[in-house]
Amino acid sequence: MYQANEKIDLSLIATDIAQWSIMHYGYFVKSSLDKVELIQRFAEDLGRLPENALRFVLKVEEEWIDNGQTRPPTIPEFLAELRKHHNRDNTQKQIAYKPDNRTDYAGMWNSAEHRGLEACTHYMKTIFNKRVVSPATKYVIREYFLKQGYDFVKLNKKLGM
Repeated sequence: MYQANEKIDLSLIATDIAQWSIMHYGYFVKSSLDKVELIQRFAEDLGRLPENALRFVLKVEEEWIDNGQTRPPTIPEFLAELRKHHNRDNTQKQIAYKPDNRTDYAGMWNSAEHRGLEACTHYMKTIFNKRVVSPATKYVIREYFLKQGYDFVKLNKKLGM
């Protein structure tokens, strides 16, 4: 019924990054450590990143070259770039546009007001909600009904003012 999450082979990703570095710059990292051990530690560091950050490996590699870097990134620099892209992606998702689902009570009132007293009383009976209609709209409604001769106290009570 459910599929198990496949484990990402981080050592393969670390090896690919090392090969990219050697191919473009001639070396991966200048270190006295054994290359296999270094790649294994790099894979462990990649494992501490959020899983979605690994989606940006190719983007970080491309930007590193596009920016004209003359040396390969160090392991901390590469990890920092992955985090930066991951955080930027998360920030953009959080501030994504959300459609406004509010009801335009003022617009509906204007429409009813232009159609006459019967439409306005229908608006008050079926659409009006004193908890969500703005005070400015309530004021306009009150002024309209006062001109029609309605009682001020009853109007204020109905409008929630």
